[in-house]
Amino acid sequence: MNELDPQSIVPLYKQLKDLLLQEIKEGIYKANQKIPTELELSEKYQISRMTVRKALAELVEEGVLAKKQGKGPFVQEEKMTEDLSSPNSFTNLCKRNGKVPGGKTLKCTLQEAKDRDRQLLKLENGEMVILVERVRTADDVPVMLEKLYFPGHLKNILVEDLNNASLYQILLEKYGLQSGNSVMEISVCEATPEEAAELKVKTGTPCLLMEEIVYDQYDKPFHRTKSVLRGDKFKYISPRMNVVKHVNSN
Repeated sequence: MNELDPQSIVPLYKQLKDLLLQEIKEGIYKANQKIPTELELSEKYQISRMTVRKALAELVEEGVLAKKQGKGPFVQEEKMTEDLSSPNSFTNLCKRNGKVPGGKTLKCTLQEAKDRDRQLLKLENGEMVILVERVRTADDVPVMLEKLYFPGHLKNILVEDLNNASLYQILLEKYGLQSGNSVMEISVCEATPEEAAELKVKTGTPCLLMEEIVYDQYDKPFHRTKSVLRGDKFKYISPRMNVVKHVNSN
């Protein structure tokens, strides 16, 4: 459909909305690309600006378009979606969302454990921690800055090339360890100058802050993680289960 039908029982705003959706699907308008203005669409299809405004408003509400102050509507880039009921590695998250995972190691060092490390990782007296700091990319775009803290006895991590690699895969192959249950906390933060530089965003950009304790398959602390994620690149969902309680009438 490349034009609107005034005689159709389908409202004109709905026809325009469906047409724009189809053009986005076909790649005529790509992610982060500006679409025609209200006036341009009104003149092109010979419909009122109010009709155009209603179609665009619904697309914005549904997350297909995003308005940028003073610039008009743009096609919203689809966010990577993670199901919190069954979280997985960043590598698998990218693959499930049709992205190519990658990354760059900023730091991989053995350091003295802090009180928080000793408490959460249940470390032995005097045991150190391994800090792995990486920028993670999806289709070569930086989307996450992560710091992972591992118990110091997993020293093989220090000699591994972690660039564009799955750390979980390395730990499985070297130690026979794999992630199990986890406790995750997600909040909102603003990118510091250092974080902004690595994530290619402006200082103060709203981001997601994720802190997580991951346990291995034996239910022992595996690592703790502190990650800053670009808020425009991720979406987390959590299924809700209703529990029906049966009341005994006796």
